[in-house]
Amino acid sequence: MVGAEQSGHKQFTDLARAKVNLTLHVGRVIADLSDRYYGYHPLDSLVVFADIGDELTAKPASKTTLTMTGPFAKGLEAESDNLILRAIAATRAYADVPHFDIALVKNLPVSAGLGGGSANAAAMLRILQKCVTLSDDIWAEIALSLGADVPVCLYSRSAHMTGIGEGVIPVEGLSPTPAVLVNPRVPTPTGAVFQAFDNQTGLNAPRETPRPQLAKGDMLARSLDGRNDLEPPAIAAVPLINDVLRVLSVQSGAQIARMSGSGASCFALFERQAQAELAAKTIAKSHPNWWVMPCRFGEPD
Repeated sequence: MVGAEQSGHKQFTDLARAKVNLTLHVGRVIADLSDRYYGYHPLDSLVVFADIGDELTAKPASKTTLTMTGPFAKGLEAESDNLILRAIAATRAYADVPHFDIALVKNLPVSAGLGGGSANAAAMLRILQKCVTLSDDIWAEIALSLGADVPVCLYSRSAHMTGIGEGVIPVEGLSPTPAVLVNPRVPTPTGAVFQAFDNQTGLNAPRETPRPQLAKGDMLARSLDGRNDLEPPAIAAVPLINDVLRVLSVQSGAQIARMSGSGASCFALFERQAQAELAAKTIAKSHPNWWVMPCRFGEPD
């Protein structure tokens, strides 16, 4: 076991930024029983992060506790194995981890295709990295054990995601891009979406390996080069997603509208921030029950 570093009474904070799959190419489920990743789908995805997200605060305590507030906290109250607590437990298998009083402000919709739970777990891991010394390989192993999206969320910057999620290749040079995120507040059944994807035939049948991602170009060019393979089966399961995409696509200045992850959140890219702000106001006014948020994708200037 590796000892924890002295953290004193310092309070740690981290922003669990919303993860967005600009593209999501999915391969046929791994059916080889001898494969370590049996039952998973291989992925090839261009992932970026928004400048909004859940807020995590942790301060040293005599025992570990987790409290949740924010507009979407209610959707997590019934969970007994929150990924934040699982991140701590997974790290304790390798090191002596101090106890924390943890507070989560849940700003992002739950089961929304924005990596919420994975981003929360990754934020907790980043805090633990300030208190515990482990090798990069072990941190990567811990992250992957918590879910396929956790490794890229741990990095929390623009990246090319491959394998089942363990491959995280930094993507540099993507300028911050104005965007609007919309979620119709209807959860998408991830398992059912993947099952429907697996059952597709003909031209839409899953490839043995996912389509590779364009290795150059700006955020829009790379987005236009690909697609989200889960979008058609997700729309079949939740037709409202198609309404969200249609509303986003007709906004002035919208350059592309697409679903993120397994849904139901969708995004649109814009050339100017003012266009994104106006689009968000317009959509929120006409669809008051939807979660609508203007933001920026990518890293700061």
